[in-house]
Amino acid sequence: MTSIQAHRAADGDPFAAAREAFDDATQWLRADAQGSTHADVERGLRKRGVEMMRRLEQGYLDLRLALERVAVARDGKPDGVEVRERERDLEGLFGEVKVRRHGYKEPKKAARFPMDEALNLPAERYSLPLRQSVAEEARDGSWDRAVERVDATTGGHVPKRQAEQLTVRAAQDLDAFYAEQPAPANDQLSDLALLVMSSDGKGVRMLPQALREATRKEAAAAAAEAVHGDPMAPKKTRRHDKRMAVVTAVWEQERHTRTPDEVIANLRPAHERKAANKGKPAPRPQNKRLSASVEDSLNVGIAKMFDEADRRDPGRDRAAIVLLDGQQSQLTAVNDEARKRGRTIEIILDLIHAIHYLWLAGLVLCRKDEGETERWTIDHLGQLLGCVGVHGVIAAMREAADASGLSKKALKPVEKCISYFTDNAAYMGYFSLISRGMPIATGVIEGACRHLVQDRLGITGARWDLPGAEAILRLRAIRSSGDWDTYWAFHERKERLRNHAAAAWAMASVIGDEYPGWVTRTAVYGLAAGVSVSRVLAEQHFLQLLHINLSRRLIRLGGKAGGGAGGLAEGDPARLHA
Repeated sequence: MTSIQAHRAADGDPFAAAREAFDDATQWLRADAQGSTHADVERGLRKRGVEMMRRLEQGYLDLRLALERVAVARDGKPDGVEVRERERDLEGLFGEVKVRRHGYKEPKKAARFPMDEALNLPAERYSLPLRQSVAEEARDGSWDRAVERVDATTGGHVPKRQAEQLTVRAAQDLDAFYAEQPAPANDQLSDLALLVMSSDGKGVRMLPQALREATRKEAAAAAAEAVHGDPMAPKKTRRHDKRMAVVTAVWEQERHTRTPDEVIANLRPAHERKAANKGKPAPRPQNKRLSASVEDSLNVGIAKMFDEADRRDPGRDRAAIVLLDGQQSQLTAVNDEARKRGRTIEIILDLIHAIHYLWLAGLVLCRKDEGETERWTIDHLGQLLGCVGVHGVIAAMREAADASGLSKKALKPVEKCISYFTDNAAYMGYFSLISRGMPIATGVIEGACRHLVQDRLGITGARWDLPGAEAILRLRAIRSSGDWDTYWAFHERKERLRNHAAAAWAMASVIGDEYPGWVTRTAVYGLAAGVSVSRVLAEQHFLQLLHINLSRRLIRLGGKAGGGAGGLAEGDPARLHA
């Protein structure tokens, strides 16, 4: 986009350039009324419309400068403070604009810019809405694609390296956001609804420096022993270039009782399932929150999962269940965390993993006849879900293995299934579980591993550093949990505190001097502290107090210096920039 000269109308009509852009667009349409296709017209209008909006934004900033000049001229300069206009560039959704405003500089202190504080401008050149666009595009596609999409859909431009840095910063407020969110409203759930937790892991291919210490040592050892032979030979699977992402989910769900036959029917292909399963549809998860992290260890991820459960159900009123796939480290972490918190939980082994082991065992016992294996698996699955239970199925498999006449090596999948079932028998009481309406499959967490992690971090050729991978996982989790818009508004408020926190404490000092006394000082400094920890309503109220009281203070200081003019009229916009 071609930039126009900033501030040329600061003392006249600040929106004259925008009107010129509008007139140019209408003249272009008249001149080409019969010469272009509709597609060409839309593309041309979009290009001209973005430029017109950029000029409107520039005009607004120039108007703010004009009002600020009036305020500075009326109030004079405080003692010992240098006040002068300074200019900065700002890259936004419509392109680059110039922000000219007054800086207040005290000796040995950084300059303060009231207009920057009032507009909540970021410290660097990229506006918050443009940063939001970058974060959304990077969250959903590759870095190169994100840069292309920002160029195509906005008037701004952010290079790849800066896009990566902005995305990392965009994700920094996730923990604070959820810590301050109220528990989800459960007014549409019955008293018998369940509190459900689930956890799993997914490997992410990382740069060497981003691997965990043990994995990095294994990778270095494997690289030292590697033999570089035929360059066209099939490459061996890399075993030491991934870092495990801990994925968790917490949600509420109504109970859903069903029979073993209904469960089996629901496992069939969709066209068969509809005809076979005529009961009530399964209840959908409510208030689902997903999380994923490559920074957190498994124990930390499980602890955060329980934190979310405690936030939702502090009184331990709901029955809490945890769906897992049988991995021993997860079972240990979940049991340890529940014991530490004194929370009663019921662990349930994912039925789909059980079916996987059952199928592999059946394939051996049925001599790799897939049709016979399917019938065998369905029969034994019915027993597993019914009164026979897991111990009966284990006994049946041992008997079938003994009668098969197969070698010990051939029977290895059967022994593996028996071992898996034996280790997890305590979590496989499916007949009781489905009769009490419990979920018995980890579809939520399996889907989360795919769309949170694999669909973005697993794209071909991607290798990640730790900050970038963690940021993308956090942003994708926020969106999948349905909290994106709320989170971004929270992030912008946090950016105000990070960039302009000094203003809050300056307000406290001004008001404390204006109204001496320990009660007032305690109140205003406590309010400033409240702002610093994101008490948003207090922040907004405090900013209003700033505009009123800072103006009074500057007028009083100006009067002492002998150059004080009369106070600003009530409601004068120039008060906002005193």
